[in-house]
Amino acid sequence: MVTTRSRVFSPRERMRGHGWRIVFLLLIAATIGVVTGTLAVAFRYLLLETTALFWGESYDLVAATAAMPWYLVVAIPVAGGLILGPILERFAPEARGAGVPEVIESVVTREGNIRHRTTLFKMFCTTLSLGCGASVGREGPVVHIGSSVGSSLAQLMKLSPEWKRVFLACGAAAGIAATFNAPMAGMLFAAEIILVDFQINYLSQIAVSAVTATVVSHRFLGSFPTFDVPAFQLLSYWEIPLYLILGVLAGFLAIVFIQLINRVEDSCNLMKLPLWSRPALGGVLVGGLALLSPYVLGVGYQAINEVLTADLVPAVMVAILLAKLAATAISVGVGFSGGIFAPSLVLGGLLGGLFGCLAQAFAPHLVAEFPVYALVGMAAMVSGTTLAPITAIFTIFELTYNFEIILPLMTSCIASLVIVQSFYGLSIYETRLVRRGVKIVRGRDINLLRSLLVADYMEQDFEQIDERMPLGQLVALAQESSYPHFVVVNDEGRMVGMVSMRDLKACLSEMGELCELVVASEIMTHKVITITAQQNLEAAFELFEKKPISTLPVVSTRDGQHVVGVLKKTTLIHAYNQNILKIGVES
Repeated sequence: MVTTRSRVFSPRERMRGHGWRIVFLLLIAATIGVVTGTLAVAFRYLLLETTALFWGESYDLVAATAAMPWYLVVAIPVAGGLILGPILERFAPEARGAGVPEVIESVVTREGNIRHRTTLFKMFCTTLSLGCGASVGREGPVVHIGSSVGSSLAQLMKLSPEWKRVFLACGAAAGIAATFNAPMAGMLFAAEIILVDFQINYLSQIAVSAVTATVVSHRFLGSFPTFDVPAFQLLSYWEIPLYLILGVLAGFLAIVFIQLINRVEDSCNLMKLPLWSRPALGGVLVGGLALLSPYVLGVGYQAINEVLTADLVPAVMVAILLAKLAATAISVGVGFSGGIFAPSLVLGGLLGGLFGCLAQAFAPHLVAEFPVYALVGMAAMVSGTTLAPITAIFTIFELTYNFEIILPLMTSCIASLVIVQSFYGLSIYETRLVRRGVKIVRGRDINLLRSLLVADYMEQDFEQIDERMPLGQLVALAQESSYPHFVVVNDEGRMVGMVSMRDLKACLSEMGELCELVVASEIMTHKVITITAQQNLEAAFELFEKKPISTLPVVSTRDGQHVVGVLKKTTLIHAYNQNILKIGVES
C-alpha cells in the first residue's frame, strides 16, 4: 500500500502565491483598461462619422441646422428613431436608455454577468441615437461598454461572482476615465455608483483600469480637457452662501428632471405605443425643439463651452435650459440609447451660469464671473441626479486642478444631495431600476439574498392533503408528520389552500363533535401567499417579514395553483448564514 502525503506550504510560500495572484488580478484590470480605452476612442471617432453622415461634414450641429431647411432638422431625428426602434425591440432591449442602470442591475441581480453582445449593440445604438441628434449623453453608454468588457473577460476566465462584479466596475471606471481624461473621477464613479457594496481592497484593480484607460485616451485624443474651463477664483467667503443656494436650486432642478423623464415614459405606456415606434415619435418632438433651439441636439457640450467662455447672454441660457430639459426627458423617456450624466452637466452649467449672472447683477464687486458659477452648477446637478457627490466633486476638480474650487463644490454638491434625498429619495439611476421592479438597497446582506434563487433552496418533498380529509385524520397525520404546514389540493391536484398548526389549534377544543364532520377545506387558509422558483431569496425574506408564516409554497410561473415545492424560513436563514461564511473565507 502506497501512501501519499500532502505538501504543507510555508508562510513565505503562501505569501508568494498570494502575491502572484494579486499581480494576475492587476494584469486583468489593466487589460480591461486598455480594451475599454480603445473602445471609448473608437466610439468617439465612430460618433463623429455618424454625426457627419446625418448632418453633413460640419460637426457643429448648431451651424449645421442653420444651413438646413426646417423639415430636414425634424426628419433626421425621426429617421434615426425609425431605424433604432425595431433594433431595440427585437434584438437588444438591454441597449435602451442610459446604460448605467443596466450595469447596476447586473451587479445586484445577475452576479455581474452582462451578455457578450451588449458591447457591440450598445455602441451601435448609442452612436445612432447621438448621431441623429437625440438629446442624450455618451458617458453612460461608454460605462455600459466598459462594464460589459470587464464582465465578459471575467466570465471567459470563469472567475467567482465577486470578481465578476469587481471587473465590471473596473470597466465602468475605465469608461468614465477615458471619456473625461479624469482617472480619479472614473475610480470614484465605479465605487460610489456602480458597486453598491464597495470594499477598499478592490480599489487597486479599479484604479489600474482607470489609469490605463486614461493613458490610451491620451495617446489617441490628447490630454486636452473636455470643456473650455475658466480660471476659478473665490473672491470672498461671502460667496459660500450663494453656492449653497445654487446647490439647493440644482437639487430641485434634478427632481424636476427625473420626474419629467418618468412622465414621458408613463405617457407612452398610457397611450400603449409600440416600443419600436417610440424613438421615432420622440424624434419628431426633439426635432421640433431643435427648430427653436438647436443647442438641444446631441450631447450639448457646445452650450456648456459657450457658457464657460461667457459667449451666451442670460435670455439665451434660459431658452436653452428649458429646451434641453424637455428634449432630454423626451429622448430618455421614449427609449433612445444614451446617458444621463452629460445632460446633467449641461443643465447644471446653464443653471449655474444664470445664477451667476443674477448674483453679479446684485453684487458685482463681491461675486466672481458667471462662468465660475457654471462650473460649480455642473457638479451640483450631477450630485443631485446621481446622488454621488464625491464623483461630481472630483469630475469638476480634475477639469480645473484648482484647490480653491473644492469648498464651493462641496457646499453646492452636498446641498443638492440633501434636497433630492429629502424631497425625492432616489437617484436617477435608482429611479429607472425601481420602475422595473428592481429595488437597490445598500448593504451586502440584502444583495447576497438577491443573488440566491428560490429554486436552489426549496424542498420538493412536502406533505399535501385532499380538501375533503376529515379533521380527525388530519390531526392524526399532523401528530406523525414532521411538516408544520400542509398544502391542500383539489381533485385536479391544484392548490386551494394551506393548513397550519395554528388552524388546527382553533378546532382542538371541539375535537369530539367535529372529528368526522369538519373537513380540511373548512379550516384551511384560503388566501395563500406563494412564491415562484425563479424569484430570489430577498423576495422570500420580505414575504416572511410581512406575515407570521414559516413556510412558503413554491408555485409554477405558468400556473399559480400548481405547487412544485416549499421554502422554509429556517432554510432561508441557513442559506444566508452559509453564504456569508463563504464570502468571509473568500475575502
